[in-house]
Amino acid sequence: MKIAILGGGQVGQALWTTIHSEKETILNILGEPLEIKRVLVRDLNKKRKIPKEYLTTDPNDILLDPEISLIVEVMGGEEPAHSYIKKALEEKKFVVTANKEVIALYGDELYKIARKKGVDIAFEASVGGGIPLIKTIKEAMAVDKVKEIWAIVNGTTNYILTKMEEEYKGFSEVLREAQILGYAEPDPSKDILGLDTRYKLAILSSFAYHTTIKPPDIYTEGIDKISLRDILYARELGYKIKLLAISKEENGEIEVRVHPTMIPLSSPLSSVNGVYNAILLRAEKRGDVLLYGEGAGPAPTAMALLSDILEVGHTILYSIPRYYTFAYLYPPKLKEWESIYTRYYLRLWVKDQPGVLAQIAKILGENHISISSVIQKETSEKEEKAEIVILTHKTYEKCIKKAIEEIKRLPILEEWGSLIRIEV
Repeated sequence: MKIAILGGGQVGQALWTTIHSEKETILNILGEPLEIKRVLVRDLNKKRKIPKEYLTTDPNDILLDPEISLIVEVMGGEEPAHSYIKKALEEKKFVVTANKEVIALYGDELYKIARKKGVDIAFEASVGGGIPLIKTIKEAMAVDKVKEIWAIVNGTTNYILTKMEEEYKGFSEVLREAQILGYAEPDPSKDILGLDTRYKLAILSSFAYHTTIKPPDIYTEGIDKISLRDILYARELGYKIKLLAISKEENGEIEVRVHPTMIPLSSPLSSVNGVYNAILLRAEKRGDVLLYGEGAGPAPTAMALLSDILEVGHTILYSIPRYYTFAYLYPPKLKEWESIYTRYYLRLWVKDQPGVLAQIAKILGENHISISSVIQKETSEKEEKAEIVILTHKTYEKCIKKAIEEIKRLPILEEWGSLIRIEV
């Protein structure tokens, strides 16, 4: 069986190496050899592990070649990857991809084309690197109902938050170190602003709830405003801060959000450190299922791609259809963001004078927000402002939003610190 790869970067080269090193295992599984006929690259002269005679800069050498039945896309980014995948499906070629952006934005469109043309598109590697997240939801949970998803699916942000806590360093300093070490991109905005996590949650939620969740549907905050003070306060209070992808289904309504979250130290997700990822699935019958592993990197991603290649290969060679895709079946009914119901951590600097806490408590009470606890560190006589940390009981997002707007107008407010949601 002849295949082609779109993209000759680190993942493309890792896939090339993996396929050649595992050729005997692949032969035993498929019953015939797997041959990579072409690899699309931008620069023929760049040094790679792939022999130059396999390289091409013309996508039509792959997309229009009748001998190639399966195309693996590892270019990344929205375009031209989306256009190439769409063209491949229209040419009745099966597609395997690791592209989270394309699947999150166009998965429903591409799946419809694939069904119409009698082919398929597989994208296990688009979420969680080498962790079999999509297969678990799509296959193992097929007759069970996923009710909640709690996920750490971005290694860069998890690495930064871990290092801030372990080494008592600020966000900017750890980010610079992560870039030097290669854990963060030169432009890290998609990671630190939560956009990468949003793409992944859109894909996972679409499968979990058999609907179409698009990235713009998901409320998103990044970790760029998280300070070392917040991390230290969280630890003092018995929590850790993680960038979580959260989705829940209740009474037909779907709640989807990405933001920094305080989770208790007893949570299994609190021990997921460094560049590792984890996803906690809460199912109706199975209960909690935790999947953990490396969320990125060429080798884990190549293994996820190869898994899809072998599954799709069986369909091509023996007309054995892949497991039915349950995503994109029904229109979504999304929960309004302002009706989210959770606990909150507030940190702010105020004038160091009597009656300050009473003014803040009055605003919170008028907005139906009950205070769980308050921390105010002792200040010296020379300091003219005090730092206050407030933890609330559960309340609605619309209530906390209105209260914060009112607190920010108080003359006693010196500096706004943070708002972080708390989940248990």
